[in-house]
Amino acid sequence: MTYCRYFQVSRRCLLLNSGLTLLLLLAISTLWFNFKSSAELDGRYSSRGQIQLSNGQVIEVSHNVRFSNGRFYAMSRQGSSILETSGSIEYGFLGHYGLRVETGELSGLAEDTDDELVFNMLYGRQKGATIHLVPLHNCLYGLETRQAYCQTTRAQTL
Repeated sequence: MTYCRYFQVSRRCLLLNSGLTLLLLLAISTLWFNFKSSAELDGRYSSRGQIQLSNGQVIEVSHNVRFSNGRFYAMSRQGSSILETSGSIEYGFLGHYGLRVETGELSGLAEDTDDELVFNMLYGRQKGATIHLVPLHNCLYGLETRQAYCQTTRAQTL
């Protein structure tokens, strides 16, 4: 009787362990098949258009970025302001990437520039800042900087 009871507990334990192992393998395979390397981003991305500032003024904007060998090189022109940044690409899961800013330079910032626009540009140039890119249709959208990048040979109007 004791042997039978011991056998049933072991069988439950075995089933539980098998189930947990199967769940772990399923999770690992999901991660494996949804992870994209930064090499899949390689190329040029851009967008252009207009934005309306809080004071009602409309300015022209253009965003350009090049991804190459796990690095990015970006330039954004927003009115008279130009932001240049570069850094590394950190990860890619389900089409999401993290860009780690290593260098950034902002020039041509006018006094009457919109506060929100200034904040986005200043954040985007800070060493160590992370810009999270998420898929948006066939483009990538920078959450922190509110910039869209579409892979094309020439700039797209958004």
